[in-house]
Amino acid sequence: MQKILTTDDLRETKQHGFPGFPLQFYMDDTRDFYNSQVSWHWHNEFEIVLVSEGTVIFHIGQHTLTLQAGEAIFINSRILHQFTAENYGILPNIVFAPEFIAPSESVIYQKYIAPVEKSTLEYLVLQKECDRQARILELLEILFQTLASEKYHELQVRNLLSEVWLMMTEQILPAIEKEPHKGRKNFSYNSVMVMIQYIQSHYMETICLEDIAASANISKNTAIRYFHANIGMSPIDYLLKCRISIACKMLRETSDKISHIANSVGYENTGYFCRLFRRHTGLSPNEYRRL
Repeated sequence: MQKILTTDDLRETKQHGFPGFPLQFYMDDTRDFYNSQVSWHWHNEFEIVLVSEGTVIFHIGQHTLTLQAGEAIFINSRILHQFTAENYGILPNIVFAPEFIAPSESVIYQKYIAPVEKSTLEYLVLQKECDRQARILELLEILFQTLASEKYHELQVRNLLSEVWLMMTEQILPAIEKEPHKGRKNFSYNSVMVMIQYIQSHYMETICLEDIAASANISKNTAIRYFHANIGMSPIDYLLKCRISIACKMLRETSDKISHIANSVGYENTGYFCRLFRRHTGLSPNEYRRL
């Protein structure tokens, strides 16, 4: 199983590419990750993800987006995000440093890259219904096919990505310029990242709001406020969502008893687990398994 390795504040630790070529191509399959979930993380690099097969749910900050095959998404630098799929998703993607397109001291960087990197923009969804975006998607497919080959021309990769970037910024920059005084979201939601990491590591245990808040050394009220501001739900709602999602996968992929699944996601009382499951999904665990 693959796993995203992060620091305590959920920053991904992996280096993408190398200093002379700070771009890395990946061909991810959600089935290679535990619970078909690429867990919460962030990085300083930009990321562009194409859904080539399946349906994938992207959680970006407090936004939830469902992308179908043929659609793509750009994720800005230092934005907390997570991918998941109920069945599966094939995701060719690139993670690249902003300086890959142009050096930070260049006019190109200052005019076309820095404004995006420093803006409040979290993501841009690319769909075929828009002619300009359809062209970007075509270029991304060419770019990913090039990178997937055993040998590729580095300059060709840079040129293709530069053309993609130019077309994306033609949509992004006018929107940014309309809000010139709106500063970049303060990246002080490290506490939320720490709490999410704690939940994902301890969901199988009997934990409460006090435990979650203590993991970030903050009060319960502050934990609730931080979660609502950044994720759009409370810590306990996030814990429940995490547990139910894992229980659903176990019901689909194993023949384990309901009592065992309940215990595996932190509920000693099977009846209570079943009531929560029905409230969240509209079905009992047995009904969900049959369907």
